[in-house]
Amino acid sequence: MKTICKYFVLILLMILSARASSQDHNEKIDSLVNLLTKAGREWNDYSIPLIEIGEPAIPALVEAVKDRSLSQWNRRISAMTLNSIHSPLWVQPALEILFDPTEDPVLRNQVTAGLKGFDLAEVKDRLWYLFNEESNEYYKSNLANLLMTADTSLAYKAFKELYNTCDGHVQRGALMNIVMIRPGESTSWFLKGIQLDDWMTSNLAMDSLVTSDYFDADDLISVYNERTTGEGVKWRIVYILGNRDEPESIPLLIEALQDESWLVHTEAAVGLCNFEPEQVVPEMTKLKNDSRNYVRNNSRWVIHKIK
Repeated sequence: MKTICKYFVLILLMILSARASSQDHNEKIDSLVNLLTKAGREWNDYSIPLIEIGEPAIPALVEAVKDRSLSQWNRRISAMTLNSIHSPLWVQPALEILFDPTEDPVLRNQVTAGLKGFDLAEVKDRLWYLFNEESNEYYKSNLANLLMTADTSLAYKAFKELYNTCDGHVQRGALMNIVMIRPGESTSWFLKGIQLDDWMTSNLAMDSLVTSDYFDADDLISVYNERTTGEGVKWRIVYILGNRDEPESIPLLIEALQDESWLVHTEAAVGLCNFEPEQVVPEMTKLKNDSRNYVRNNSRWVIHKIK
């Protein structure tokens, strides 16, 4: 009997200890969230420990985000903390904020980071409606990213619109997502990209075509030979062809070596050095005595480098 009593006492002590530990844990969470709701620039001092605690901190943080008596700054840093925890428990509250037109626009945009990667198929129509209603390109870009896990056909339409109407980071991100959704169209999209005036997107497209598994040299050669193709686009095409193992592009590189543009013929010379000597040297030998000085110099330089 005494053994049974000791056993029950031990169980009781363990239960009481667990409750005390849980109470201490909850008090720690409440204290950190309370400090976060009053924080300024030092907010990471409270946010990082809450992120480490993880899901147990979510209810208190959600309550803080929803508290409209708080400053927008403190609501936003609470949302950023929840985004970093990135739990399914944050999805529904985040959607409620996202779809509430009376909410702070910056906060609505902020919660999109916490929704990335989750299955949002059930709200795809609402996301698409919001995308079409919004005018801010960065907010639209975030919504388009959410459509990736909601409906890829709608995501494709969204990124296509962003690609055609934006530039810089937004256009570049749109391009990469387009080819992620439809990799078979990558050559076509990247080829359009290298012809853009925006250097960020055109450089991205150029580098992507160097490494792309979906590639057709004839498409690039066709653009190169168009009468209206400018020096910059020709240079990009020569760079791409010179950095891929595509022997069928050697004739174009030899043609580019004779282009009047210093940018084009210099890049062609560098690119030709990446091929096997027997594929290049005979043609360079023919050009060693060309009447144009830059052609003679470039052909001799290629022979010197490649042998």
